[in-house]
Amino acid sequence: MQIDSLGRSGKFDELREFLRSAGYTEEFLCARFQLERAEQFELDRGKRAPLPEAASAADILTALYLAGEFASLAVAERLMGRDVVGLLGGMGLLAIDAGGDWCHGTVALYPLADLHIASDRWSNPDDAPFDAPSDTVYPAFIPNTRLFLAHVPLGACGSFLDLGAGTGIAAILAARQGAREAWAGDIAERCTRFAEFNGRLNGVANFHPVTSDLYGNLSQQAFDRIVAHPPYVPALQPKWIFFSGGEDGEEITRRIVQGLQAHLNDHGVFLALTMGTDRSDAPFESRIREWLGEGGRDFDIALIVRRILDPHDFAARANPHTGRSREESGAWKKLFARLGVESLVYGFVVIQRRTGARETFTVRRQASPARRRTPWEWLLAWESAAKEGVTRLILERPLHRGRDAEFQVRHRLEGSAWTPQRYTLRTEWPFSMECDAHPWMANLISLCDGRATGRDQLHALVQNELLPRGITEDEFARAAAGLVSGGFIEVEGFRPPRAGG
Repeated sequence: MQIDSLGRSGKFDELREFLRSAGYTEEFLCARFQLERAEQFELDRGKRAPLPEAASAADILTALYLAGEFASLAVAERLMGRDVVGLLGGMGLLAIDAGGDWCHGTVALYPLADLHIASDRWSNPDDAPFDAPSDTVYPAFIPNTRLFLAHVPLGACGSFLDLGAGTGIAAILAARQGAREAWAGDIAERCTRFAEFNGRLNGVANFHPVTSDLYGNLSQQAFDRIVAHPPYVPALQPKWIFFSGGEDGEEITRRIVQGLQAHLNDHGVFLALTMGTDRSDAPFESRIREWLGEGGRDFDIALIVRRILDPHDFAARANPHTGRSREESGAWKKLFARLGVESLVYGFVVIQRRTGARETFTVRRQASPARRRTPWEWLLAWESAAKEGVTRLILERPLHRGRDAEFQVRHRLEGSAWTPQRYTLRTEWPFSMECDAHPWMANLISLCDGRATGRDQLHALVQNELLPRGITEDEFARAAAGLVSGGFIEVEGFRPPRAGG
């Protein structure tokens, strides 16, 4: 669509009230199409069953703005009202064909939480080949954006910034849910226009979209929370602004992290859903710390991995628009060999700033594949507290058993007797963890009833001769703290949330 026509009549209050009264909500989509979550609506017309016959205004809105299909103008006027059809046209959201019989949406417009968000379309209503502009505004409706939004730190804060904001959805949610002021920055003016439209459509006054190359037009500001869902796909031949993250996929993420020293307030948090590389010289999380430079001593880093991909397989799947010629395959191999790339890591980078408070930490965890949201807040809280006095925490507080812990013993037949050879602890919450263990660790977990302290457990293990001789309180506490970090034991006051879907 021509971006200048978006929101041209300025009747945002009327449009917002119509969308609300029409019942065009996530709950409607789930009930109408028998979905567990709204983002499961199939956007690909070739894979989607035909839409049911339109019986309500919400049905017409779904056809026009989510399915991206034509709708009969007469049916649209009957179900929504002629004035509403005029309202949608006046806001630049509806086009009518030359014959006057059919209409279609010029943008995608969909419910998300209690908001309505507009972005560029991803198909043509007549199924003609669709060629998106390089500055196309990436939809907020799809699963990977929903995953990002599920982890965004909302709630009370002074200032919030979303970089590479696209539709502006993260900053709009933050502005609605506790941020005093929220900014959405994107290098593409088209994104800024859509973000401005979305802010006005949802009546959010403390939301500020700005066209900016990362921190470029925000150079004098610092923020309590910074989030990003940046372009992260390795690309030999960049095509879309929202897609390409440079030749290694890390270019935008790296620049954002490098700017945290100047733009993240003390006690502030940064979170990004992105992808980086484990390399022969260092894993991804260690290289993130290098990006922080000398100021890295003030930052804690947590990398929460959701998937690990083979770089060559990923390149072949993720770059179909550049072709798969033998020449390009060779170029990818040379690039990955030059960089020492061993794997691509997709997940969340979380960084918190604690200026001069204590020793910092760098941790890496594997997200549970069965859980949509990972409790990164708990991880930061526990690791921070442990750095400040782990022995006291373990010894003086009640300990609980992990809610999902498993203990496995592998035996080997030696002569006529089975002899234990390996002890393994496993859990899927709060993270997917597996580690070798000592038998006394399994005994410790079983004793953690939520009433006895770590000191009580230490004495019980010693009295029953289940601990190695000579272990000190500090040694026991450090070993137990490792079990806490893995989710096998929980400390009163630092228990992770119960596992969600």
